[in-house]
Amino acid sequence: MECIITRPSLQYNAHHTDQQNNDHDAATTPEDDDDSMDDDFLAEILAEEARNEEEATMMEAEAREYEAMKARQYSGDAGNTNNMGGGKPKMGGAGSGMPKGAGSGSFNKLEEELKKKEAEKASLQAAKEEEEQEQEAERIRLKREAAFEADLKKMNEEQKKKAQQQKKKDAKIVNRILKASKSGKHYAVLGIRNFEVQIGPYYVFNFSIGPLVLFRVKTKAIKRVYRNLARTVHPDKNKDGRAEEAFHALEQSAAILTDEKQRQDYDKKIVSARRRRNKYAVDSVMRVSHTCWSQTASTLKMTKKVLGPFSTPILVVGALIMP
Repeated sequence: MECIITRPSLQYNAHHTDQQNNDHDAATTPEDDDDSMDDDFLAEILAEEARNEEEATMMEAEAREYEAMKARQYSGDAGNTNNMGGGKPKMGGAGSGMPKGAGSGSFNKLEEELKKKEAEKASLQAAKEEEEQEQEAERIRLKREAAFEADLKKMNEEQKKKAQQQKKKDAKIVNRILKASKSGKHYAVLGIRNFEVQIGPYYVFNFSIGPLVLFRVKTKAIKRVYRNLARTVHPDKNKDGRAEEAFHALEQSAAILTDEKQRQDYDKKIVSARRRRNKYAVDSVMRVSHTCWSQTASTLKMTKKVLGPFSTPILVVGALIMP
């Protein structure tokens, strides 16, 4: 009897467990899937934050080691200075068992590694920021293009034609501004031709003459050009998708050129770049001239060697025959 009673109860329990599992599976909804996806995304963010914290901890440890080595090197130099007057150095002192220059070599190596890591981190951060800015600019462009297409659907044929022609003109201005801004040419962004020339300074005995600046564009003229161009490029008036990006580039260039300190620094960079370019051009011409002269001399030498005593008359006749 006990066996007969027990088996149905086991069957009931197994059936009840299967039923609960089926009910749990049936209760799983797409919302639960979304929650699991959110949990995975949150886990990835937490893992990334943990990696960043680990990198920061490593940088701090290296910085502490750097400071400790710097302090040890300073104390070692001070101990060596005190021992210069005579007497024996103390046992266990800095540099007692270390070869000369070993501490400074390790110190310099660690300093170079820290600088290299900081430079790499800064470049990665700059690249990330630039990528985010490009993505944001592309998002704004697509949004503006979609809005323009929606406006076209509300127009008749003649209005569409005029709007598209105006958009082409706006696109030319925007592309010119963005191209100049990408090259770092702030005068070209505003459409200003910079013919500024700096003469001097010249030094005569204890006196200096110059520098003299000719053809300098005045700040008033720069502001006037900026105002006129800003009306054309403003996103509310310009229909090109990248008008907002061009407007920000225009503002940035105008801010640099209307500030005297920033403009002086920028003009110095232009002068330095121009001098490097001119020096490179002169060096290239001199190098080519030297190569041509060497080749000509080598050819004349070979000709004289082959022709022997007849080389001079033949070269003279050839020079006279040539136009």
